[in-house]
Amino acid sequence: MPSYPRMVEWFVNDVAGIVCCSLTYILVFYSQFVIISVVLLPDPIVSSTIHVAVFNVLAVLALWSHLRAMTTNPGTVPMETFNVRYGGKEDLKSAVLCLKCNSIKPERAHHCSVCKRCVRKMDHHCPWVNNCVGQQNQKFFILFTFYIFSISLHAIYMAVQKIIHCSDQEWSHCGSLSPPVSLMLLTILLFISLLFGLFTGIMFGTQIYAIVDDQTGIEKLKNEVVTWERLTWSQNLQEVLGRRMGYRWLLPVMPAHLAPGKVPYKFQV
Repeated sequence: MPSYPRMVEWFVNDVAGIVCCSLTYILVFYSQFVIISVVLLPDPIVSSTIHVAVFNVLAVLALWSHLRAMTTNPGTVPMETFNVRYGGKEDLKSAVLCLKCNSIKPERAHHCSVCKRCVRKMDHHCPWVNNCVGQQNQKFFILFTFYIFSISLHAIYMAVQKIIHCSDQEWSHCGSLSPPVSLMLLTILLFISLLFGLFTGIMFGTQIYAIVDDQTGIEKLKNEVVTWERLTWSQNLQEVLGRRMGYRWLLPVMPAHLAPGKVPYKFQV
Protein backbone atom coordinates (compact mmCIF):
# COMPACT_ATOMS: atom_id res chain seq x y z
CA MET A 1 0.00 0.00 0.00
CA PRO A 2 1.97 3.04 -1.18
CA SER A 3 1.73 6.36 0.59
CA TYR A 4 3.17 9.77 -0.23
CA PRO A 5 4.49 11.39 2.96
CA ARG A 6 5.76 14.51 1.20
CA MET A 7 2.33 15.32 -0.20
CA VAL A 8 -0.29 13.62 1.93
CA GLU A 9 -0.24 11.26 4.88
CA TRP A 10 -2.12 8.50 3.05
CA PHE A 11 -3.66 7.84 -0.34
CA VAL A 12 -5.27 4.70 -1.78
CA ASN A 13 -4.63 3.98 -5.45
CA ASP A 14 -8.09 2.68 -6.32
CA VAL A 15 -9.67 3.74 -9.60
CA ALA A 16 -13.28 3.41 -8.41
CA GLY A 17 -12.52 5.39 -5.27
CA ILE A 18 -10.75 8.17 -7.20
CA VAL A 19 -13.72 8.43 -9.59
CA CYS A 20 -16.20 8.65 -6.68
CA CYS A 21 -14.07 11.28 -4.92
CA SER A 22 -13.82 13.34 -8.10
CA LEU A 23 -17.59 13.10 -8.56
CA THR A 24 -18.07 14.34 -4.98
CA TYR A 25 -16.09 17.52 -5.67
CA ILE A 26 -17.82 18.05 -9.03
CA LEU A 27 -21.28 17.82 -7.43
CA VAL A 28 -20.39 20.22 -4.60
CA PHE A 29 -18.93 22.76 -7.05
CA TYR A 30 -21.98 22.37 -9.31
CA SER A 31 -24.24 23.09 -6.35
CA GLN A 32 -22.21 26.20 -5.51
CA PHE A 33 -22.45 27.37 -9.13
CA VAL A 34 -26.25 27.02 -9.21
CA ILE A 35 -26.73 28.59 -5.79
CA ILE A 36 -24.61 31.62 -6.71
CA SER A 37 -25.58 32.12 -10.38
CA VAL A 38 -29.28 31.23 -10.19
CA VAL A 39 -30.30 31.94 -6.59
CA LEU A 40 -28.07 34.83 -5.47
CA LEU A 41 -26.93 36.97 -8.41
CA PRO A 42 -30.35 37.63 -10.02
CA ASP A 43 -31.68 39.09 -6.75
CA PRO A 44 -28.82 39.71 -4.27
CA ILE A 45 -30.93 40.67 -1.28
CA VAL A 46 -29.58 40.40 2.25
CA SER A 47 -31.35 37.15 3.08
CA SER A 48 -30.04 35.45 -0.08
CA THR A 49 -26.53 36.68 0.61
CA ILE A 50 -26.65 35.22 4.13
CA HIS A 51 -28.00 31.90 2.83
CA VAL A 52 -25.24 31.66 0.22
CA ALA A 53 -22.59 32.54 2.82
CA VAL A 54 -23.87 29.81 5.15
CA PHE A 55 -24.00 27.33 2.26
CA ASN A 56 -20.41 28.06 1.27
CA VAL A 57 -19.12 27.76 4.84
CA LEU A 58 -20.79 24.35 5.14
CA ALA A 59 -19.42 23.35 1.73
CA VAL A 60 -15.87 24.27 2.76
CA LEU A 61 -16.24 22.25 5.98
CA ALA A 62 -17.63 19.31 3.98
CA LEU A 63 -14.74 19.30 1.50
CA TRP A 64 -12.18 19.83 4.28
CA SER A 65 -13.65 16.85 6.15
CA HIS A 66 -13.65 14.80 2.95
CA LEU A 67 -10.00 15.62 2.27
CA ARG A 68 -9.02 14.60 5.81
CA ALA A 69 -11.04 11.38 5.63
CA MET A 70 -9.41 10.52 2.30
CA THR A 71 -5.78 11.36 3.15
CA THR A 72 -5.60 10.23 6.79
CA ASN A 73 -4.27 6.78 7.62
CA PRO A 74 -7.41 5.03 8.93
CA GLY A 75 -5.44 3.16 11.60
CA THR A 76 -3.46 0.51 9.75
CA VAL A 77 -1.55 -2.17 11.62
CA PRO A 78 2.23 -2.23 11.07
CA MET A 79 3.19 -4.73 8.39
CA GLU A 80 5.62 -7.64 8.66
CA THR A 81 5.41 -7.74 12.46
CA PHE A 82 5.19 -11.53 12.44
CA ASN A 83 8.39 -12.16 10.46
CA VAL A 84 10.39 -9.51 12.28
CA ARG A 85 9.61 -10.43 15.84
CA TYR A 86 8.20 -13.93 16.02
CA GLY A 87 9.79 -17.20 15.05
CA GLY A 88 6.81 -19.51 15.30
CA LYS A 89 3.15 -19.85 16.16
CA GLU A 90 3.95 -20.90 19.73
CA ASP A 91 5.14 -17.34 20.37
CA LEU A 92 1.88 -15.76 19.20
CA LYS A 93 -0.18 -17.08 22.11
CA SER A 94 -3.55 -15.37 21.81
CA ALA A 95 -2.52 -13.02 19.00
CA VAL A 96 -4.22 -13.31 15.60
CA LEU A 97 -2.06 -13.45 12.50
CA CYS A 98 -3.33 -12.00 9.21
CA LEU A 99 -1.97 -14.16 6.41
CA LYS A 100 -2.90 -11.53 3.79
CA CYS A 101 -0.66 -8.71 4.98
CA ASN A 102 1.54 -10.71 7.39
CA SER A 103 0.58 -8.60 10.40
CA ILE A 104 -0.42 -9.46 13.95
CA LYS A 105 -3.89 -8.02 14.32
CA PRO A 106 -4.85 -6.29 17.57
CA GLU A 107 -8.36 -6.74 18.89
CA ARG A 108 -11.09 -5.30 16.64
CA ALA A 109 -8.83 -4.98 13.59
CA HIS A 110 -9.96 -6.29 10.18
CA HIS A 111 -8.28 -6.68 6.82
CA CYS A 112 -9.40 -4.47 3.93
CA SER A 113 -9.07 -6.04 0.49
CA VAL A 114 -8.93 -2.62 -1.20
CA CYS A 115 -6.34 -0.96 1.07
CA LYS A 116 -4.58 -4.35 1.46
CA ARG A 117 -3.94 -3.63 5.12
CA CYS A 118 -5.43 -4.50 8.49
CA VAL A 119 -7.24 -1.51 10.02
CA ARG A 120 -8.03 -0.92 13.68
CA LYS A 121 -11.76 -0.62 14.40
CA MET A 122 -12.51 -0.81 10.69
CA ASP A 123 -16.14 0.08 9.99
CA HIS A 124 -16.18 -0.27 6.20
CA HIS A 125 -14.35 0.77 3.05
CA CYS A 126 -16.05 3.79 1.49
CA PRO A 127 -15.36 4.56 -2.20
CA TRP A 128 -16.75 8.09 -1.72
CA VAL A 129 -13.74 8.96 0.44
CA ASN A 130 -11.49 6.41 -1.30
CA ASN A 131 -10.43 5.02 2.05
CA CYS A 132 -11.34 2.74 4.90
CA VAL A 133 -13.28 4.26 7.77
CA GLY A 134 -11.37 3.25 10.87
CA GLN A 135 -10.13 4.39 14.25
CA GLN A 136 -8.02 7.30 12.98
CA ASN A 137 -10.37 8.90 10.43
CA GLN A 138 -13.91 8.03 11.55
CA LYS A 139 -14.41 11.53 12.93
CA PHE A 140 -13.63 13.05 9.52
CA PHE A 141 -16.02 10.68 7.77
CA ILE A 142 -18.81 11.51 10.23
CA LEU A 143 -18.27 15.25 9.75
CA PHE A 144 -18.23 14.78 5.97
CA THR A 145 -21.61 13.04 6.01
CA PHE A 146 -23.03 15.59 8.45
CA TYR A 147 -21.97 18.62 6.39
CA ILE A 148 -23.06 17.10 3.05
CA PHE A 149 -26.42 16.29 4.66
CA SER A 150 -26.65 19.89 5.94
CA ILE A 151 -25.84 21.55 2.61
CA SER A 152 -28.23 19.18 0.84
CA LEU A 153 -31.11 20.29 3.08
CA HIS A 154 -30.06 23.92 2.68
CA ALA A 155 -29.86 23.61 -1.11
CA ILE A 156 -33.32 22.01 -1.24
CA TYR A 157 -34.76 24.88 0.79
CA MET A 158 -33.14 27.58 -1.39
CA ALA A 159 -34.02 25.85 -4.67
CA VAL A 160 -37.68 25.37 -3.70
CA GLN A 161 -37.93 28.99 -2.51
CA LYS A 162 -36.41 30.22 -5.77
CA ILE A 163 -38.77 28.13 -7.92
CA ILE A 164 -41.81 29.37 -5.99
CA HIS A 165 -40.62 32.99 -6.16
CA CYS A 166 -39.92 32.88 -9.90
CA SER A 167 -43.16 31.03 -10.63
CA ASP A 168 -45.13 33.77 -8.91
CA GLN A 169 -43.38 36.31 -11.15
CA GLU A 170 -43.80 34.09 -14.23
CA TRP A 171 -39.99 33.83 -14.40
CA SER A 172 -39.55 37.50 -15.25
CA HIS A 173 -36.55 39.27 -13.64
CA CYS A 174 -35.19 35.92 -12.41
CA GLY A 175 -31.72 36.30 -13.83
CA SER A 176 -29.80 36.48 -17.07
CA LEU A 177 -30.38 32.80 -17.81
CA SER A 178 -33.51 31.79 -19.69
CA PRO A 179 -36.37 30.33 -17.60
CA PRO A 180 -35.96 26.79 -19.06
CA VAL A 181 -32.21 26.77 -18.27
CA SER A 182 -32.75 28.13 -14.76
CA LEU A 183 -35.48 25.60 -14.07
CA MET A 184 -33.33 22.76 -15.43
CA LEU A 185 -30.36 23.75 -13.24
CA LEU A 186 -32.58 24.03 -10.17
CA THR A 187 -34.26 20.68 -10.89
CA ILE A 188 -30.89 18.93 -11.21
CA LEU A 189 -29.78 20.58 -7.97
CA LEU A 190 -32.94 19.34 -6.24
CA PHE A 191 -32.38 15.79 -7.50
CA ILE A 192 -28.73 15.75 -6.39
CA SER A 193 -29.59 17.24 -3.01
CA LEU A 194 -32.42 14.79 -2.36
CA LEU A 195 -30.32 11.79 -3.38
CA PHE A 196 -27.16 12.63 -1.47
CA GLY A 197 -29.03 14.21 1.43
CA LEU A 198 -30.87 10.95 1.98
CA PHE A 199 -27.70 8.87 1.55
CA THR A 200 -25.48 10.94 3.86
CA GLY A 201 -28.27 11.37 6.42
CA ILE A 202 -28.59 7.59 6.69
CA MET A 203 -24.81 7.15 6.84
CA PHE A 204 -24.47 9.80 9.54
CA GLY A 205 -27.18 8.15 11.61
CA THR A 206 -25.69 4.66 11.28
CA GLN A 207 -22.23 5.96 12.20
CA ILE A 208 -23.48 7.69 15.33
CA TYR A 209 -25.45 4.59 16.31
CA ALA A 210 -22.38 2.38 15.76
CA ILE A 211 -20.26 4.66 17.95
CA VAL A 212 -22.81 4.85 20.73
CA ASP A 213 -23.35 1.08 20.56
CA ASP A 214 -19.55 0.53 20.49
CA GLN A 215 -19.69 -1.90 17.60
CA THR A 216 -18.47 -1.20 14.07
CA GLY A 217 -20.37 -1.99 10.90
CA ILE A 218 -18.17 -4.96 10.01
CA GLU A 219 -18.45 -6.33 13.56
CA LYS A 220 -22.24 -6.23 13.27
CA LEU A 221 -22.13 -7.75 9.79
CA LYS A 222 -20.01 -10.66 11.02
CA ASN A 223 -22.05 -10.92 14.22
CA GLU A 224 -18.85 -10.93 16.26
CA VAL A 225 -19.00 -11.70 19.98
CA VAL A 226 -18.17 -8.66 22.12
CA THR A 227 -14.97 -9.44 24.04
CA TRP A 228 -13.77 -5.89 24.61
CA GLU A 229 -14.68 -3.61 27.49
CA ARG A 230 -17.84 -1.69 26.64
CA LEU A 231 -17.83 2.04 27.32
CA THR A 232 -20.74 4.39 27.95
CA TRP A 233 -22.26 6.23 24.99
CA SER A 234 -20.62 9.52 26.01
CA GLN A 235 -17.20 7.86 26.40
CA ASN A 236 -17.56 6.30 22.96
CA LEU A 237 -18.35 9.68 21.39
CA GLN A 238 -15.35 11.21 23.13
CA GLU A 239 -13.10 8.43 21.83
CA VAL A 240 -14.03 9.36 18.27
CA LEU A 241 -14.67 13.13 18.36
CA GLY A 242 -12.33 14.21 21.15
CA ARG A 243 -12.00 13.83 24.88
CA ARG A 244 -13.39 17.30 25.61
CA MET A 245 -16.71 18.32 24.13
CA GLY A 246 -16.51 21.67 22.34
CA TYR A 247 -16.31 23.44 19.00
CA ARG A 248 -13.44 21.17 17.92
CA TRP A 249 -15.96 18.35 17.65
CA LEU A 250 -17.32 20.18 14.58
CA LEU A 251 -13.92 20.75 12.96
CA PRO A 252 -12.01 18.11 10.96
CA VAL A 253 -8.98 18.17 13.24
CA MET A 254 -7.42 15.07 14.76
CA PRO A 255 -8.32 14.45 18.44
CA ALA A 256 -5.16 14.71 20.55
CA HIS A 257 -5.42 11.13 21.86
CA LEU A 258 -5.55 9.74 18.28
CA ALA A 259 -2.60 11.72 16.92
CA PRO A 260 0.19 9.70 15.23
CA GLY A 261 2.27 7.94 17.87
CA LYS A 262 -0.39 8.29 20.55
CA VAL A 263 -2.24 5.03 19.80
CA PRO A 264 -0.32 2.10 21.33
CA TYR A 265 0.21 -1.11 19.40
CA LYS A 266 0.92 -4.14 21.52
CA PHE A 267 3.06 -5.91 18.92
CA GLN A 268 4.96 -2.88 17.58
CA VAL A 269 8.63 -3.65 16.84
